Amino acid sequence: MTGTPLPLAPFYVLAAAVACALGPVLLQVPLWHSVLVLLPLVWRIWLARKGLPVPRPVIRIGVAFLLFVPVFLQYHTLIGREGGVAALGSLIAVKFLETTSQRDVRVLTLLAFFACSTGFLLSQSPLMMAYAVVAMLLICLQLLTWLREDGQVSGKDLLRIGRMLAEALPIALLLFVLFPRLATPLWRMPNDTQQARTGMSDSMTPGSISDLTQDDSVAFRVDFDSTPPPRSQMYWRGPVLESFDGSTWRAGLPDSKLTAVVPQGPQYRYTITLEPTQRTWLMALDVPIQLPADTSRSSSLQAVSRSPVSQRERYTFTSAPRWIIQDESDLRLKRDLTLPRDINPQARALAAQWAGLPPTGRIDAALAFLRQGGYRYTLGPPLLTGRNRVDELLFQTRAGFCEHYAGAFAFLMRSSGIPARVVTGYLGGEYNRAGNYWIVRQAAAHAWTEVWLEGQGWQRVDPTAVVAPDRLTRGLQEAIPTTDPLPYLLRNEAGWLNSTRLQWDAVMHGWDKWVVGYDAARQMQILNRMGVDNLVSPAFVGLLGGGFGIMLIIYLIATWERRARRHPDVAQRHWQRFERKLVRAGIRPATGEGPLHYARRAAARLPRQQAEIIAIASQYLTIRYGEAADALPGFARATRRFRAGSSTRG
Repeated sequence: MTGTPLPLAPFYVLAAAVACALGPVLLQVPLWHSVLVLLPLVWRIWLARKGLPVPRPVIRIGVAFLLFVPVFLQYHTLIGREGGVAALGSLIAVKFLETTSQRDVRVLTLLAFFACSTGFLLSQSPLMMAYAVVAMLLICLQLLTWLREDGQVSGKDLLRIGRMLAEALPIALLLFVLFPRLATPLWRMPNDTQQARTGMSDSMTPGSISDLTQDDSVAFRVDFDSTPPPRSQMYWRGPVLESFDGSTWRAGLPDSKLTAVVPQGPQYRYTITLEPTQRTWLMALDVPIQLPADTSRSSSLQAVSRSPVSQRERYTFTSAPRWIIQDESDLRLKRDLTLPRDINPQARALAAQWAGLPPTGRIDAALAFLRQGGYRYTLGPPLLTGRNRVDELLFQTRAGFCEHYAGAFAFLMRSSGIPARVVTGYLGGEYNRAGNYWIVRQAAAHAWTEVWLEGQGWQRVDPTAVVAPDRLTRGLQEAIPTTDPLPYLLRNEAGWLNSTRLQWDAVMHGWDKWVVGYDAARQMQILNRMGVDNLVSPAFVGLLGGGFGIMLIIYLIATWERRARRHPDVAQRHWQRFERKLVRAGIRPATGEGPLHYARRAAARLPRQQAEIIAIASQYLTIRYGEAADALPGFARATRRFRAGSSTRG
């Protein structure tokens, strides 16, 4: 393809802007596709540097084929989250390769703006926002370079772009706060590949929960509306396990009959910011009494959502750490007494000794046995591989983690005639004073037991409380031997590093709560405080219009001096009218040319009007620099009467 090549300086700025905008796209596609996207960009830059034309259409079609066909084969679509992002990167690469005109530049600019927004599909953090702002600065800067005659870039151009974005910021903030919100942000598109991102499972074998202690990633964060419960009562209920095959506890079949819960004692209202799990279950303080919309409480007292949690979500609950269950199905109680035959004879014999005691007496006897048996709480207990694993734990190794003791206690209770089940979830949390909220990490995973007592229903019994009481009150790091491995964040590090870590987490949590999590419900809460009942009321229209009015007044005041400098005085306006008439005659002023020199050049081109042109220029200079204001009316009449004839070239 031939034609006038694009100037190099603006083209290089365009290339930098496109590459910056493609950054979030390249992070979301496979490495092989990132290479395929970058190759046309590098090729086009090389052609521009050598002054060579762009490839012929047939070659460009081949490049497009090479980019789009693998995307379709990989994702089986060119739309959706992953397929759409990959297709967008391919489209930008092809368009950049064929860019030869200002129109192509404008199209590519729009695509680059769109590519910036895809970063929020990857992350909605403040760092991603800062990156998007830098990318937009570059995109706007390259637009400005195409408008400059010399095609160069200066620091003033960057300041100008920054000022323009700063002027738009108040309007953007006003729209963010007041403009009607969607129930879910646009960037919360579901992943095309539903991969679980949490270690919590609906089954438990010895060692499964202790393995989670090596994961210091955040499971969720909790904001309490008032004083929170003690750490020892922060049991965050997850999957409830009722089926036992001798080695593994699994979740039981759902029961259509929902149990009625009567809360006892204080209740706590709080909001959980849950990280993606790709599961329908939620984490709530034992036991949830009031649940948000689109969630429910299962027959096992667990909070569940209608759809898997594929993005960071916020849920507000009201819970009671103490409760009474009024009824339960006979089928479930019978199921929670079932044990495999011919396993753990020693544990069965021990439980048989307590059969004559009342249910509470059997529980106390089992807890006393664990308390006085010299058991150790450790992340690295001996491996249990035999058929009688509960017997091995209770009478041989005497070392285990929460899942070992919870499972063994449930076995003892069932053997003694008390329905029992294992509950998994999290215990406690890390208080962040910087943000006044609690952080619950995957390493806080825990397992405990629930037993059925007549008149009380399902009640929590945690054998860890007698084996390692520090686990409940002071945290995991205080309950295990110092030789056991723990992630660095769970160790009691002190000083500036710990403070900085918590401060940054508070910033991120505040961003998630007030920016990413600013949905329709939170917007209505704020508007209700302002006296606005709904988004179609006169109060809301007045608030929105008043906000824009205030922004306009502030803008006019802030730019008054700059706009005044742009408006010429009366004499200059008449001179500009005189210039426009000369321009229509084909005589344009040169850059930096003074009025007298321009008039002499025009007089040479229009010899019949030489005297008139020189007179008008002299009058203008006299008024401008001689302060002869009385000559202004005559100068105005002269510029109005002036009619430029045909210029003489030569």
